[in-house]
Amino acid sequence: MRLLFLALLFCFSANTAADSSVLSERVVNSKLALSKLQQTINEESLQYQTRLEQSLREVEALRAQAESIRRASDEKVISYEQLSERVRAWREQDNYQRMVVQSFFEQQNLALSAFKSKNGDLTLSPSMFEILKHELVNKISPNWQEKPVVNDKGEIIDFNVLNLGPLALAYNSELAQGGLLTRKINQTLPNIIPNIYTESQLEHLATFVDTGAGFITFDPTLGNAEKLLHKQDNVISHIQKGGVWALPILIFGLISLIATLVKGYQLLLMPKPSNDFIEKIQQIDVSSLEFNIHFKGAEKALIDIAVNNPVSEHRDDQLVAFLMQYRYRVENYLGVVATSAAIAPLLGLLGTVSGMINTFMMMNTFGTGDAATVSGGISEALVTTELGLIVAIPSLIMSALLNRKAKSLNTKLEANAIKLSKLDILSHE
Repeated sequence: MRLLFLALLFCFSANTAADSSVLSERVVNSKLALSKLQQTINEESLQYQTRLEQSLREVEALRAQAESIRRASDEKVISYEQLSERVRAWREQDNYQRMVVQSFFEQQNLALSAFKSKNGDLTLSPSMFEILKHELVNKISPNWQEKPVVNDKGEIIDFNVLNLGPLALAYNSELAQGGLLTRKINQTLPNIIPNIYTESQLEHLATFVDTGAGFITFDPTLGNAEKLLHKQDNVISHIQKGGVWALPILIFGLISLIATLVKGYQLLLMPKPSNDFIEKIQQIDVSSLEFNIHFKGAEKALIDIAVNNPVSEHRDDQLVAFLMQYRYRVENYLGVVATSAAIAPLLGLLGTVSGMINTFMMMNTFGTGDAATVSGGISEALVTTELGLIVAIPSLIMSALLNRKAKSLNTKLEANAIKLSKLDILSHE
């Protein structure tokens, strides 16, 4: 039984090995066939792509040929007027090109006689364009050229000029003058910007001219710094921009300043009421000379009233009358400062309204294209507002300080007067 089982197992293993070898052979054959098929497909794709590109080129050539045939056909049926119009446009284009070339030659001081015909017409030639090319290359390449320049004294003198993009330098070795160049509007010749180059900077510029290397000073803002330098206004010109309303604002400011100085000096000179007023009276004999040393000003006047009048309503009335006079003297002209502080910003606002009205009138007359025509009204509006605030803010501060000082003097003196009204100095004496 065991032998039979082993024989069957051997037979099954032999059959399985035979089937595996057959399957392996079939896989190898299939891979070879697939590789040949892919190679064939690639070769055919390349052939089809080559044919497609060739066909596209032929189609493009046929389209160009068809366009030429269509254009020739259109030329046959074009009218005489259209041909005349085309010729006229070509002549205008030719004349424009001649004028541009002639203008360039004249600007560069180049001779045109060799390029003119017998009747004086300019003839365009390849040699002319070679000259144009050479000049344009020289323009691009920085090099020193002798040109007339207006110096800082207003004289026209030949300088060596170097153009570096938007930057232009000039130097004259004989006069030892040079600097940055600027070209103003409606001015043919450039002029040297004055008061820019110092002696040491001119020496560096001379070295740069001689050797081609050196330190140069230039304006990185490309002229904006110079414009700002000339646009800087002094105080008078700045105030003049405020127009007619700047004058009353300044008048109120001057009045406020004078009142502040006078009133401040007056309040500082006034004796400060003492806190121990009654105690000093009780300790000092009011009839002695020591009394005049310790008490001055308003306090001395209060004591005189108390000495000359016994305790009564009459003395109280005299004390109240003196306090009212003292209050009037202390607070007199303080309202001038407060009034100036209140009126100045209102005048500034009035100037602002007036300036804006002028601005809109200019815009209605000249339009909004030119900013210079409307800048005057805007300057008036802003400057008057600025002046009003400049006058109002210090006036308001000084008014508060002066009022506080006056209130302090009045309060202390009134307190001392109330205490003195009930004191019998005569009996104390």
